[in-house]
Amino acid sequence: MSIQRFPWLKAAIDAHSNIAFPSSVIIEGQSGLAKKQLARYFAQKLLCSDHSAPCKECNSCNYFLAESHPDYCFLDHDSCSSVLHTYSKAKKEALNSKKIEGARALHEFIGMTNSVSEQRVAIIFDAHLMSINAQNALLKTLEELPDNKHVILISNQRKYFLPTIYSRSSLISIKNPDSMAINQWIVDQGYIDFSILNFAPDSTPLEIEKLIKNDMAGQYIEISQNLNSYCLGKKTTPDLLKFYKEINISFEDKIDSIILFLKTCLGINQDFYKAHPSFTSIDNKELDTRQASDLIEELINYKYQLNKVPSLNEQIGLNNFFYKIKNLFN
Repeated sequence: MSIQRFPWLKAAIDAHSNIAFPSSVIIEGQSGLAKKQLARYFAQKLLCSDHSAPCKECNSCNYFLAESHPDYCFLDHDSCSSVLHTYSKAKKEALNSKKIEGARALHEFIGMTNSVSEQRVAIIFDAHLMSINAQNALLKTLEELPDNKHVILISNQRKYFLPTIYSRSSLISIKNPDSMAINQWIVDQGYIDFSILNFAPDSTPLEIEKLIKNDMAGQYIEISQNLNSYCLGKKTTPDLLKFYKEINISFEDKIDSIILFLKTCLGINQDFYKAHPSFTSIDNKELDTRQASDLIEELINYKYQLNKVPSLNEQIGLNNFFYKIKNLFN
């Protein structure tokens, strides 16, 4: 897949095209901004025999594209490169980006002599899941990195790592494109029947594409319109309960949809988001910010309890929150 498909990455690519690539890099940003693809692009570029760009033709590129380059490894949330198994006696399930065993195996890999390329590269996907112990183990690697060894961290959460990791790394922050740019990107991908208005505010391009491909693009609008009608008094509580009972998403996703609706209402009310045709219940209305925020916090806590006690009654839970939403909008 060409990196050119993600035009919002161009600034980061251009910024590192004519300089020595840092030994340690953190790429931060929301999920759905192609950070993984950017990291792989940088890795292939570093490993390629043609230093001006990934040529996709040399032996190094062929190894990389075949997922068998001896000077490249990765960790993600539940797995790792097969090469890392040779550097650790830990069980395979422990070799991931969350645990110290994965960071230690990566340390051993980075310390070995290069085999094919002049550089050696390790990527930690889902690095925002790293435990403190794993981060401390990684810090040992970063403290000893020579110029021809590189570690790239991918994080969906900003300011997550230990300060000492940031102090030893260059930071690449990827921001979500504005709505006009996302609309143009959606059209460029061939999805001519959709626009940013079909999706939640702050949705990222790849999140949008995933919803379209899974035939779920209309779900956000459908849920928002039903909740909006309820807040306007056009739907009764039994009507809304019936809608939520029939919609094909998990109970946790139902709670998330209510949280998202309230956050969007607050955002529009505070001029943080643009007005949206599916959110007319807040027209000419000042929401009680504290009350809305408290309700969102209560929903988040309820979702946490739901993970601990999955037998919680769905209808009772939803009925309770719908009652509080109605009070908020009356």
